[in-house]
Amino acid sequence: MRKKVRQMRKHSLKFISLFTAIFLWMYVQNSETVKFEKTVALDFSLPSDMVFAETPVQEVIFMIEGPRAFVRNVSEREDRLLIDLNRGGARKQQNFGIDIVPTQLSLPFGMVVERVLPRKINIKLEKKALKKVPIKPRFIGSFPEGLSFAKTEVQPKEIEIWGPQSLIKNIKEVTTTPIDREALIGATSVNLELIQRDERIVYEVLQPPKLNYQLKASKSNVVLRDLPIRYLTQNKKARANTGTATVRLLVPESMKERGNLALAPSVQVWADIPGQSEGQVEASLRAILPPGVHLVDISPRSIIVNLE
Repeated sequence: MRKKVRQMRKHSLKFISLFTAIFLWMYVQNSETVKFEKTVALDFSLPSDMVFAETPVQEVIFMIEGPRAFVRNVSEREDRLLIDLNRGGARKQQNFGIDIVPTQLSLPFGMVVERVLPRKINIKLEKKALKKVPIKPRFIGSFPEGLSFAKTEVQPKEIEIWGPQSLIKNIKEVTTTPIDREALIGATSVNLELIQRDERIVYEVLQPPKLNYQLKASKSNVVLRDLPIRYLTQNKKARANTGTATVRLLVPESMKERGNLALAPSVQVWADIPGQSEGQVEASLRAILPPGVHLVDISPRSIIVNLE
């Protein structure tokens, strides 16, 4: 019995010794002093009538020394420093330096900042200017022969910009990224992307700019004859002096290769009859076309319709 008690005490002492050794090893490892770098982003608060003449640095690096136990917590947390430039001298001096003080970064007990890079930030301010300028689309490429713009309209036509006064006064317009003319075929509008000329200039985009347009064809490569005329009217009976029309179209080569018989079912001719019309009226003809197909001419352009 005593022998068993002695063995248990012996094993207990071994466990205690092992636990103590592990605890001391962990303590020593975590209390070891280490050095590391931490990058901190800067936020600037400017006077409402001023902007940066030159964009300052957006982050600084803190060289920190302290116990290893706190390194992960400090290095992984997101810290930002607010640089307040709302002081009287900012409007008068405009060019000055701001010191980054080590104590601006909150650290656990035992950690210290050895140095900051850069220690001083150069600030250059300028009066803020606002201006409205037109949006100018920039086109590249070309349409197929015989196709061109019938009408183009940019919405909105103007955009408000603001930034340093010295830059804003020289800007007459804002251009778009290149628009390929060939990519416009088959649609009537396209979203526009504005070119950012300088990061110090801000575009006030209230709604995404868009180009609305219509294309026209000056020559045809397909003629469809004897297309039935449909009537857009509330009258149950409508009779016309002719029941068919001929349309001249400019179509892509891929559609042309399929032949007129394949294209004809997708082309519709309608007679627009004014509402509340009675008796004999003249109705204009219009064509509804598949994407990518453009009307050159429709014959006849109008017909006489008898309404009953």
